[in-house]
This record gives sequence, C-alpha cells and structure tokens, in this order.
Amino acid sequence: MSDSTVDNQARGRVVIFGGAFDPFHNGHVAVIKLLLRLANIKQVVVVPSGARPDKLSLSGAVDRLNICKLGVAANFSESTKVSVSDTQVSGVAGFSSIDLARYFKVVYPESELVFVVGSELIKDLPNWYKASELKDEVSFIVVKRPGDKTESKLDSDWRLEWLPELGDLAIDVSSTELRRRLASGDPCTGLLPAEVVRYCLERGVYRGR
Repeated sequence: MSDSTVDNQARGRVVIFGGAFDPFHNGHVAVIKLLLRLANIKQVVVVPSGARPDKLSLSGAVDRLNICKLGVAANFSESTKVSVSDTQVSGVAGFSSIDLARYFKVVYPESELVFVVGSELIKDLPNWYKASELKDEVSFIVVKRPGDKTESKLDSDWRLEWLPELGDLAIDVSSTELRRRLASGDPCTGLLPAEVVRYCLERGVYRGR
C-alpha cells in the first residue's frame, strides 16, 4: 500500500447528516447504515438543528438532541463511526449549511466534508445561502426519497453522489404521522427505535402539539 493511499484513508470523508430529526426514526438509521458502506468514510456526524428562523420544529431542540443520541446508541455500537453533535442545538454554529461547513472544517481540517441532502432539495442548492462558497467547501450525498423522481440537473461543479436507494429499508411514513402516533400513544413498531418511543412517551414530547 502506497504512502498516499495510507494518508487518504487516514483523512477519510466526514459525512454531516443534518436535519430537524423531529423525530429521529428508523429511516434515518437505514440511511446511516448505507452511508457507512460507502468508500473511505471516516465518520458520520448526526447534527440535529437548533432554533431556525425558516423552519418550525414541533419539539424542543434538547429533546431532539436526546432523541438522536438514543437512536444512534441503540443501533450503532461505540466502536462504529457514528456520532451526534450538539453544535447547532448549543448555538456554537449557525443554522445555515455554510456555517456548519466552516465549523466542521476546523474540527476535521484534514478530511473531506460531505453533506447529506434529500433528493427533493438538490434543485434548490444554487439558491442556498452563500451557495458558491458551499459548493467549494463540501460535496453532497443525495438520499432519494420514496417515490421521488428527481434527477440532478445541476452544473457539474456541484459534486453529487447518489446513495443507493433504501428499498425495503425505507420508512414510507411522514414525520407528521410519526408525531401524531407518539402524541396519541398509537403503535410505532418498526418505525422508530424503541428507546426513542419510550423517551417521547415518558416526557410527553409531542403531546398537545
């Protein structure tokens, strides 16, 4: 093995999987498992968003952070390359993607940063805040939503890699429906990690929402 190959593997790719995670569910787990199968993955970092002026979250940021930690711990051992970051919940980094990219460039200065994005959002990437800087800072792994027919028509200087489709691993239930079930105590078997369900029910996270 050449020195350059060893160096490349040491640096690796750090995948930033951001979102509201309102709640963190088994579809997210399935995406992470597929991410870990990709080449040269050093770390997958789950980043629940903090308070955002452009998007209302129906549960508190700390609850969503705890839900992510429980869901990750239940499905990935401490030896795996998956972690949960409180950088946005704590306000250390701003809510925009370029803020997040700049923060993790400092944390992982030798690694390639890769952001996870849903296929329905890629057409809007050129309109994101400081998009020209963002496309220079990071590449993107695109997750195709169940039933979504989106194809990339972006300029080639946007670095996109499509994640293999989830197939039977996909959770074809909306977050709205999951929140409704958690609020009413309806069954969530197979849809959410049991630890997440328990936390939400015990704390009434979605009750009355």
